[in-house]
Amino acid sequence: MFKLIFILNIMFSNRVKIGDKVLVIINNEAKELEIVDLPKGDLSHGKVSFLSPIAKALLGKSYPQIIKVKLPNGEMMDCKLMKISH
Repeated sequence: MFKLIFILNIMFSNRVKIGDKVLVIINNEAKELEIVDLPKGDLSHGKVSFLSPIAKALLGKSYPQIIKVKLPNGEMMDCKLMKISH
């Protein structure tokens, strides 16, 4: 019984996890991204690797929330998480 409750809790959680699609606003532009478990994403198809800076910043977060993303060049970028689809 505990396993079922635990699994259902994860499935219906309002927190971002690998496999979820998220709607974010970056630089006043809405983007739908899917966080994938592959080492390399395909941004042209809206897929970002869980290893990417934006996915690392989004994982475990809930919405609506403004998230700071540290870019590879060291700069910070604001990303507004608007929606999560499991």
